[in-house]
Amino acid sequence: MSLPDTKRLTFRSFTKEDADLLYQLDTDPNVMKYITLGKSRTKKEIREKVLPRIMRSYDHGSSYGIFAAFLKSTSGFIGWFQLEPDHSIPDAVEIGWRLKKEYWGKGFATEGAMNLVSIAKTLNKSVVAKAMIQNKGSIRVMEKSGLKFVKEF
Repeated sequence: MSLPDTKRLTFRSFTKEDADLLYQLDTDPNVMKYITLGKSRTKKEIREKVLPRIMRSYDHGSSYGIFAAFLKSTSGFIGWFQLEPDHSIPDAVEIGWRLKKEYWGKGFATEGAMNLVSIAKTLNKSVVAKAMIQNKGSIRVMEKSGLKFVKEF
């Protein structure tokens, strides 16, 4: 299972051996600011909670899941992108992303999010994306991806 490549990114499903990649991402307080209010995740949390959650994300079909993202130019891990059925809106998919801080502001989140929106259209699904109102960067990515603000959750 995987997402189609973009101009600069390639994707693959996570495996149980990817705990270190997630640890790199989830121990940066800047990355986790709007997720855990900046609290880093431990290796134990990643192995026992995060990775099992990610592995379950592939149960919804071949187009769905949380996918590791890599730069085509270096094969370096930059973060992940999510495409999953939304739990509260029928016939909708939720998209999301989490990137290492050094890849912020370079268009990677928008590139990946636009890829997800495109896939959702081929599935004839509405798209939902969620961010804390203070997370201006993610909100801007949503806007650039063609999404419109509907309501606060």
